[in-house]
Amino acid sequence: MNKLEKLAYLKGLVEGLNLNDDKKDTKVIKYLMELLEDIVLDMENLEDGFEEFQQQLDEVDEDLGAIEKDLYETDNCGCTHEKPEKKSTKKTKDELYYEVTCPTCGDTICLDEDLINVGEMECPNCGEKLEFDLDN
Repeated sequence: MNKLEKLAYLKGLVEGLNLNDDKKDTKVIKYLMELLEDIVLDMENLEDGFEEFQQQLDEVDEDLGAIEKDLYETDNCGCTHEKPEKKSTKKTKDELYYEVTCPTCGDTICLDEDLINVGEMECPNCGEKLEFDLDN
């Protein structure tokens, strides 16, 4: 039984008491019933508004996920690492970049030569320890 049904049941019980409208305690009970009805209706409106808000938030989250996917798929320097392979390098403003893919999460990013020379780092996406060896 939902709140409105419980309220209707309670109102029926109060009406079934056949209270004398001239008594003070009857006026108090009727006023409390009106107040309770207002509270229940306000709660129902809040719950409906919350459900609508939640649906809109879910839609925004889905849209944002699609935008992130499109953005990072077209970006040449994605977000993860693997042992670098010289198969794919890019030059930008006289700097050499290595495109690497993390063996754990599969994301790809670009690293400059300075990062590769450090020899190791953690994948920014999943935290996997990545080691680099340009001699191989």
